[in-house]
Amino acid sequence: MALQILKGRITNYKRKREEASFVFTDDDREGLGAIAIAASLAGLSGQAISTTSAAASAEEEADYLEFEIDGKPVKGWVWRSPFKESDEVEVAAEWRGEHYELGAIARPTDRIVAMYPHCSRGSGSHWRNAWKWWMFGTAILLLVGGGLIEVYMQAVHSRTVFFSRRGLDSLLFLVAFFFPVFALMTWSLARKWMPFVRLSEKVFRAFGWDNPASVDLVKRSKEGKMGDEKPEYGVFYFRY
Repeated sequence: MALQILKGRITNYKRKREEASFVFTDDDREGLGAIAIAASLAGLSGQAISTTSAAASAEEEADYLEFEIDGKPVKGWVWRSPFKESDEVEVAAEWRGEHYELGAIARPTDRIVAMYPHCSRGSGSHWRNAWKWWMFGTAILLLVGGGLIEVYMQAVHSRTVFFSRRGLDSLLFLVAFFFPVFALMTWSLARKWMPFVRLSEKVFRAFGWDNPASVDLVKRSKEGKMGDEKPEYGVFYFRY
């Protein structure tokens, strides 16, 4: 189901800083039934997610919000809310029978958006970021490992030739072994975050942003999208 956009002024605003589990393991999901990570995929209210958090492996702090827009009740989680009573906002949410479940809340006046926890990138940006860190991490490991191998070879064989044949062979072995191993690890870890990525894209699409798969709120916030202004940036909410 597509998210709806609610526009209006916040009233009856309540914010509680609480702990809940937003990342569920496979065992957690199996034991709790058809539970999903992101609110729009779960069919569970914010209170239900908080209740089931006791069964999950890790808890994180986040803001649980309750408010109304034009008399419509909205509830849900964001990392941290910079909003307040009477703010004019746009909310990406899904109707849950008694209230709208929050996916994201944005304030157009200063282009600040608070997302459901762990949501910040579309699928294209998510995978590009994952493979970037895979390349960076494996390159550093191979440089350090290759250097240590060569130092050892030079010490043992008392040679001054840069990268002896044995050292080169050992480095090639590292490349052949660690590149695919780390690639598999990267793919496995990145895949576990896909529910957040799918929710992020649903939010971006609901807000009408161009090319939702390529949206990277972390990058946008750091670079700034408001002319020469340098935006405040934190891990809790973003500039778009």
